[in-house]
Amino acid sequence: MKKIEKEPRAAAYPAPAALVSAYDEKGKPNAMTAAWISNICADPVTLVVGIRDTRYTYELIVKSGCFGVNIPSVKIAEETDYFGIVSGRDVNKFKKTGLKVFKGKEVNVPLIEQCPINIECKLTKQVKIGTHDAFFGEVLKVYYDESMINESGSPDILLADVLAYGTGNYYSLKEIVGGYGYSKKE
Repeated sequence: MKKIEKEPRAAAYPAPAALVSAYDEKGKPNAMTAAWISNICADPVTLVVGIRDTRYTYELIVKSGCFGVNIPSVKIAEETDYFGIVSGRDVNKFKKTGLKVFKGKEVNVPLIEQCPINIECKLTKQVKIGTHDAFFGEVLKVYYDESMINESGSPDILLADVLAYGTGNYYSLKEIVGGYGYSKKE
């Protein structure tokens, strides 16, 4: 397979298109779109998200010490894009888009009803890395929309039709190509 070299760039490969959420000091919810997010530890379950220090959500997470990660479906792709291009300093994104929030049970974070997966996180560490900071969040609780639970009672990502982002575009995930360990032959 012939390879073509390119200079390094952000979003060069697919990642979740997540909505990272936090409340302001008056209790108004805010969220921003972030694709620089990943699981980073299994015990304690921890994820990391990269956020630029000029973002309003950055400020809210630093002040509150907690944040939500909401994984949107294709159904709200337009709203997801909007949350990434407009600042919550200037606009109430929830009023503008009609998306609704519910409060987390473990920490005071707004979670987005229309997202099939919602994750409550406690900020455990913040590391400056160039233009962005890495926010490490211990996962305290995960919520799955009942419509994405399969017959065996497990979450099924395909049923959620979640968004991915890469190379400047949003994508839908369409099929399972194998499960963990499927490559091992006896």
